[in-house]
Amino acid sequence: MSMRGIKKKEEGNWKKWVSFLFFLFLLVVLVNSVRGVYQKKKSAEEILVRMEKETSDLKNRDQYLKASIERMATKEGLEFEMRKKLNVAQAGEGVAIIVENGDSSTTTDTQISAWQKFKNFWIGIFR
Repeated sequence: MSMRGIKKKEEGNWKKWVSFLFFLFLLVVLVNSVRGVYQKKKSAEEILVRMEKETSDLKNRDQYLKASIERMATKEGLEFEMRKKLNVAQAGEGVAIIVENGDSSTTTDTQISAWQKFKNFWIGIFR
């Protein structure tokens, strides 16, 4: 005899598994979405810090340029900038050009004798 209305335990078990898998899938999707939002927030904060630094640098440059404009508004400031950038002098002034040479030796090839050149040649070969 079969009893109507009495379900076997195994028949309702698949519904539990489907519900569990559905909620697990939903949880994974939500966690992935939250992770994406967190990464975008972190990226936006880094960009904000970089932009604030650039803004600060530009403000400093603006102050420097305004100070330069004020300095060049005077005759002395304009003269200083002309001397610095164009390398000019007023009438009656002399300009000294200092050339830095890496070689500290003051002797030239014309002052060295032929014998010394010959010796230096052979010494240079065997070094």
